[in-house]
Amino acid sequence: MRGFIDGEYQDGPLRGCTFVAGERGMGKTTLVANLLSVCDGGVMFFDPLARHESLLPGRKLFFQPGPLQEYLRINRERRFKVLYQPRDGDIDEHFRALCLIARAFGRMIFAIDELDMFCGPRWGDRRMPPCFYDLVNYGRHAQVSMIATARYPMSVPRGFTSQCAQMYLFHETEPDHITYFRRYIGSADALSLSALEKYQYLHWNGDGPAQLCGGRR
Repeated sequence: MRGFIDGEYQDGPLRGCTFVAGERGMGKTTLVANLLSVCDGGVMFFDPLARHESLLPGRKLFFQPGPLQEYLRINRERRFKVLYQPRDGDIDEHFRALCLIARAFGRMIFAIDELDMFCGPRWGDRRMPPCFYDLVNYGRHAQVSMIATARYPMSVPRGFTSQCAQMYLFHETEPDHITYFRRYIGSADALSLSALEKYQYLHWNGDGPAQLCGGRR
């Protein structure tokens, strides 16, 4: 399914804002890659640590925003699969450039790995760059939906998580992180996060209890 549905851009299983959280190496990015693989339209994946090229084969690879913009001008409204890796320069500047590109070209899924790297108190009360704040709150007008991963959920602004229609939560042992997710999935499900195995996750969509999914491949 793809299109503008219930006020949000949807492509495959993704619509609006989606959050994927959990400890390192538990399968977050593998899940994101699987979710993106069934999307029929444009997908732009920001890989800030430049480590997921093998996990996302067949993507058009970019290192600078200029060539990416030229590519999107030609392929706008088509099915494009982009992997962006900032190999040099300031990572924050690369991230802000991609936020502006997503808003300008629209009609895409914008996937962000390690979102917690780019947020925090340095951005004031909103705790996120203005261009990302703009996407979170108004990206639907450009038909942009987002999926983001994070290891440190408490560093991700509530302005983002409060807009998430669904979350995929992997293994967690940090007590503060478990407490943080209680407000979303309830105490019993939050406490079960520490028992999840690699590639297992709880899928919460805001309607009823979270569902246990995944497992070792």
